[in-house]
Amino acid sequence: MDEARYRSAEQTFWATTGIEPTERLVPLAVSGTNVRVQEVGSGEPVVFIHGGPNAGSTWVPIVEHFAGFRCLIVDRPGTGLSESYSITDPAAIGDRFVGDLLDALDLEQSHVVVSSFGGYLALRSAAADPGRIRRMVQMACPAFVPGMMTPPFMKMMSVTAVRRILEVLPPNERVGKSILRQIGHGASIDAGKIPDSFFAWYLALQKYTDTMRNDGDMIGRGGSFWGGFDDSLTLPDELLASVAAPTLFLWGADDAFGSEAVAQHVVTLMPDAELQMIPDAGHLPWLDDPEGIGAASAAFLAA
Repeated sequence: MDEARYRSAEQTFWATTGIEPTERLVPLAVSGTNVRVQEVGSGEPVVFIHGGPNAGSTWVPIVEHFAGFRCLIVDRPGTGLSESYSITDPAAIGDRFVGDLLDALDLEQSHVVVSSFGGYLALRSAAADPGRIRRMVQMACPAFVPGMMTPPFMKMMSVTAVRRILEVLPPNERVGKSILRQIGHGASIDAGKIPDSFFAWYLALQKYTDTMRNDGDMIGRGGSFWGGFDDSLTLPDELLASVAAPTLFLWGADDAFGSEAVAQHVVTLMPDAELQMIPDAGHLPWLDDPEGIGAASAAFLAA
């Protein structure tokens, strides 16, 4: 961990928006660890929970489009500048994660904006602890929904020997761009839509924090190269059917984790969910169209 170098890249990334977030560490009583929360704005609270391997500042490009909301941007345990935490049972963690976080933030209820593994945590929390999530925006395919596919880079991360080799090799921007291409962002990279400050921040995340090791180990425990992720992690249809929080899916049409058919199946199962397919967008659709995705998200939460 080289916190100073990571913060330097992160501050440069935030500076592209003209926003200076405040931050604090909050203790998660149930999980027994401390997580960093960056805060921007005022109004109704919105908690942002990212996927992996990633960290909270991945949301920088869209936060400026949430005027009128208090944005609480979390580094999940073991990522960014949060303390490490070994997730041995993702289902059990998911059932209590949002409630544990809201308790730490002294909030009875909040909107949530989530992505990938963050989406999985929020769906499990919404089913197990109804009433804590007011409205939810799911960015593209949540982890472990029925029909989810596994991109090549994530299959490679499930191999322990490969992960250990990657940990000793110096990260580079080319690898980061390759990962983004695999998950559906090639067109935006080629068109120059994703700013250089994002790639510099993401490289710093890999080089100067323990994110890749911690999230990589979590991915490795969840599956294998040949078998994919453990079927026991898949969210059951009945769990999805029990999620009552109004939910908007903003699903990239080029998302490598799940096709439109997967999206339609998930939305059909949920009692109060709607779907917008986003053309020319991948697994992190706010990188492809931050203004459009931010506006759609904020409008849904304000409804």
